[in-house]
Amino acid sequence: METPTDEPEPKSNVEAIGEKVDWQATAVLKDVRLDLSSNKSFDDVFENRRTRRVLDEVSLRETRAFIEHVFSPRQMGNGRLAGLKRKTMISAGALHPIDVLIVDGPGVDEPILFSDRHKKFLTIPILDENGLQAAIAEAKTILPNASGHLILFAGDKRRVSSAYKSPQSLLWRDGGAAAQACSMTAFATDYGFCPMGYSGSAVLSAIGPPHRDFIALGLGLFGR
Repeated sequence: METPTDEPEPKSNVEAIGEKVDWQATAVLKDVRLDLSSNKSFDDVFENRRTRRVLDEVSLRETRAFIEHVFSPRQMGNGRLAGLKRKTMISAGALHPIDVLIVDGPGVDEPILFSDRHKKFLTIPILDENGLQAAIAEAKTILPNASGHLILFAGDKRRVSSAYKSPQSLLWRDGGAAAQACSMTAFATDYGFCPMGYSGSAVLSAIGPPHRDFIALGLGLFGR
């Protein structure tokens, strides 16, 4: 398992970061940096991307760098809009209510949440170890010939419920956009990402404790 920062965050800071993103956190992991730029053209990615169902493992460092690359906001503003940030994928009202967790794979002892607000990875406690392992084992039967890191997309209904009458339907749309972004970026950077026909609700319920309005929106496997 990757270790926390060389100078670990004080417990009060870890708890405060967790509270801001509505998850209970146990530690903050040290930063990772990898160059994930691509030489492929957009047309190449758009026309030739295919879902691969046979994947090899990659390091947790690579998976974390990939998630940070896909889900971090970019500085987009100039002039009077200087400092404006925007994510690359579409979202309901640009609210981006999708949280991303690494729930299984090499080096993962506890689920790992990416906080895009802080650009930090937090470890999350497990409420039901047996339930989590059973849910992961069941999900893996979908891709028996693939190894890698299992990624869960979870949507926060509260972020969209104040602005939209059907927040859950918009969460499903945003979850699909997140999976598509992962698929296209993986192809562009010579990795592989396979969305799975499995919501991951049993995985989410074993992790604790998210807000009651979090919804599991899908699992995907990331590897090479």
